[in-house]
Amino acid sequence: DMPTRCTELPRKSTRERHPPDRYQASFVCQVNTEPSNFNEIKLYPAKDQVAWQEAMNRELKSLRDLEVYEDVKLPPGEHAIGCKWVYKIKTGVDGTVTHKARLVAQGFVQSDRDYDEVFAPSLRANTL
Repeated sequence: DMPTRCTELPRKSTRERHPPDRYQASFVCQVNTEPSNFNEIKLYPAKDQVAWQEAMNRELKSLRDLEVYEDVKLPPGEHAIGCKWVYKIKTGVDGTVTHKARLVAQGFVQSDRDYDEVFAPSLRANTL
């Protein structure tokens, strides 16, 4: 005798699905509190505005110390490549919060005739 197969599918649960409560605290920690552009900093409390300004000043000082950035007067008829600030909040292992700012060039707007003037410093292996 051969057993009969059940062709009836299991019924679908009518219970509402939701993530476990233990994940809610994790979600709160993942909320982005970093500004996405320079103008957004004005919407932050004064304490954070000062921290972001100090981070930008540190970045500009670092770029000038490394001699990869300087303010120059643009010759007539030339176009400058734009730049954008990128902001990050870093938390150390001891829980200290550090505001970081990076100035990045918008190289995608560079025209064909400007490619000869690219400067990208790099190290030789023997200097390390």
